[in-house]
Amino acid sequence: MLSFLGNFTASFRVALVMWPFAAFVLTLPLLLVHYIRFRRVAFGRVVMTYLVVLYGLALAAFTLYPMPDNAARFCGSHHIQPQLVPLASIFDISHEGVRALLQVVLNVIFFVPLGAFLRAMYRVRWWTVVAIGLMTSVVIELTQLTGVFGVYPCSYRLFDVDDLLLNTSGALLGFWLGWLLPNLRDTERGVTTIRQPGLVRRIVAFVVDMTGVAIGSTIVMVALTLLNVLHSRQWTEQMQVLTQIVPYGFIALVHAILPLVAQGRTLGGWLTGISLDDRPRGWFHRVVFYAVRLLYIAVLSMVHLPFVSLMTLLVTIVLWCRYKQLPYAVLDRYWPTRHTPTTDDK
Repeated sequence: MLSFLGNFTASFRVALVMWPFAAFVLTLPLLLVHYIRFRRVAFGRVVMTYLVVLYGLALAAFTLYPMPDNAARFCGSHHIQPQLVPLASIFDISHEGVRALLQVVLNVIFFVPLGAFLRAMYRVRWWTVVAIGLMTSVVIELTQLTGVFGVYPCSYRLFDVDDLLLNTSGALLGFWLGWLLPNLRDTERGVTTIRQPGLVRRIVAFVVDMTGVAIGSTIVMVALTLLNVLHSRQWTEQMQVLTQIVPYGFIALVHAILPLVAQGRTLGGWLTGISLDDRPRGWFHRVVFYAVRLLYIAVLSMVHLPFVSLMTLLVTIVLWCRYKQLPYAVLDRYWPTRHTPTTDDK
């Protein structure tokens, strides 16, 4: 038994270490999609989504891992034939004892979370859970039978027809046990546009915006580099200048020009429901406001001047703690407002 497991040690360790981190990374885009749909993220949904991803990766790891590190040697010494006799694993309990019983129980338990998650998060009937459980089990068994659809030259895990029955039964059992979990099926839709967002929402929007800046700058610089290579590197000096200019150009596009023409929305603002036009401003006031905001972000992004960036960050923290405002918003406190005459003034 130990010599058999020795074929899988390295890959199994990698999967075990990466499991919770990969689940965290994969949870983020799912939460973003959920937020775009409902304009809010409930804490229960966050926890449940992470657990679902964690479970999905565990199920995939159980299907794929442990993988043989030396496929040729493994396939040369192991010839795993599919088990196609229905209920054979049940009958094996009588002469194999605890080992066979444990295998049956685990095949049921592995799919209990699937049924429970489906009931807790979606309005599904029991037969829908049975169908989803069966289809999921079929995909797993086919993956094992075909050696991950031909990636490996042989089947390194046992295809067992009883697993289809046991896995599906586990999903159905999980559905009936799902009432123990909190009801997360009804998610109230939040407001579409938020004009006084909190700090966390602002940070998320800023990260999305800067990611867009990084992606756009990278695409442009790669294209310019290819053109430079095609022209026998005649633009070497110009490329050095463009390397500095292009990122700031995208910062201006995303953080100033776009919100100026899109009712205060940046890329991150569109995803998180934030509008920077949080109060009435005249056209000149808006231009100055977004210019000051652009200057603030440019200074904050000066990684080559860490002291300047750090001081800007400290000022940001102080102003937020004191006034719940970011530095560029202080402009509004001192901008002269036009007085509208009332009946009392006449």
